[in-house]
Amino acid sequence: MRIPHKAQLMNAINLEKNSLEEKALLLESVFKHLMDLVFVYDLASGTIQMRNPAMNKLVGLPENSTEDIGIEQVKGMIHADDLSLIDDMETKVNQLQEHEVASMELRVKTGSDTYTYYLVRISIFKQVENGAKQLLAMAQDMSEKRKYELHKQRNINTLRELSFITSHELRHEYAKIQSIIQLVDNKFIDENERQVLLAEAKQSIQIINSSIFKINHKLSFNQNDSFFESTGVLAKFKKVLLVDDDALTNMLNKKIIQMVIKDMPIEIFTNPDDAINYLRTSDHEGDYLIFLDINFPEKNGWDFLNLYTKFDTKSKVIMLSSSIDNDDRNRARSYDMVIDYITKPLSVDFVEGILKG
Repeated sequence: MRIPHKAQLMNAINLEKNSLEEKALLLESVFKHLMDLVFVYDLASGTIQMRNPAMNKLVGLPENSTEDIGIEQVKGMIHADDLSLIDDMETKVNQLQEHEVASMELRVKTGSDTYTYYLVRISIFKQVENGAKQLLAMAQDMSEKRKYELHKQRNINTLRELSFITSHELRHEYAKIQSIIQLVDNKFIDENERQVLLAEAKQSIQIINSSIFKINHKLSFNQNDSFFESTGVLAKFKKVLLVDDDALTNMLNKKIIQMVIKDMPIEIFTNPDDAINYLRTSDHEGDYLIFLDINFPEKNGWDFLNLYTKFDTKSKVIMLSSSIDNDDRNRARSYDMVIDYITKPLSVDFVEGILKG
């Protein structure tokens, strides 16, 4: 049997040593750069001994600090509602066997008013002859997962609420209005009964309108439910302009305005360009009141406002739209001449408030 030369043997030993050192450096680098918290907890002394820089940063120590950290200091950072989990875990780790893992979720204070969710996994790192244990713990930031789960649950809850609104509120009131329509012109219904039916229909319409607002609010996650902040109107208007491509809407709105002020002059435009051209040549005092829809087949209400804002003399504008999107409301606020944003239909009470003060 050939015995290797001493030099060859030393060379092999050095190569193995270098390989182990490289692996140790690699592991040390991984340990230092881990975003998760890694530490060794000594049960007998109640201190955290070895740990990575992320753990030092969490407790406010220098990155390379090696001083022991008392468990009470760490407990002081745990959310009060989660402290009982620590007590339960102490019982579990005393019964923990080799290769077993215990886990818990904790909220740990990471800012003045901020808590971060951590999933903490614990296993036995070392067990000495007298039965004392050192535990290896890894804590993973679960905040993003928690946010996703909460967002998912909110969406599920929202869908359930929408289902309730559509099936119980909208459908119920729609069915009621259908029944009223069938009865209201029946020759066996007297005038008093007809008025009662119409009052019921009006109430159902208000409930449906309220339900639509609810649905919009549920679907508009980043919006508030506030009404447009009207600046108030003190001027006396000499003429009203209705700018809407729906002929029936224009006819109804004209009748409503004339119910309030019978002799109020009213001009109707189904095209925003025609309204702009009329204002350019006719409005010299800025004493008109313009009810403006948003949606038109070609140019929209925003196009109208963008052109109108360049005029030297401008009358007041009220956005009258079927849209209840707060993005539209907020956009309308950016135009100085817009004094209010209301949803269709136009009501007598609103017209009285604007035209009569």
